[in-house]
Amino acid sequence: MSKVLEINSSSKVDVDQKYTESRNLVPKKDKYSNICLKNFIKVVEGSYTKKDLIPLMLIEAMDRENKIRMTLDEMAEIFDYPKTSLSTLFTKLKKRDFIQRVRNGEYMINPAISYKGSKPERDQLMEEYNSLSKKKYK
Repeated sequence: MSKVLEINSSSKVDVDQKYTESRNLVPKKDKYSNICLKNFIKVVEGSYTKKDLIPLMLIEAMDRENKIRMTLDEMAEIFDYPKTSLSTLFTKLKKRDFIQRVRNGEYMINPAISYKGSKPERDQLMEEYNSLSKKKYK
């Protein structure tokens, strides 16, 4: 298999000063690909609606515990998106198992979709995420 994309460690320089951190990208079946979501969002902004980009913005906003620790009001302001529309979108994202509410002002993104850290950390996050849905149905 020929390598279509290969960015080595010496090319970790930003494409343009308006972009943020860059990551290595080496496509292999047994490796994960890393992208810089801030850069990706900047590139596709004009091609997608704000609603389409919200899941990517949520992934960018999550911490190492896959948590977003903001109220809907705060997210609406940061994402420049109406709170009522954001609430409706969250309901859809919850039904699709993209995100779960932990408590007021705290949400967790499904680690099967995206996570920061190592495989053992991901496994631990998966246990926590799955326990949230079990609590919800008790």
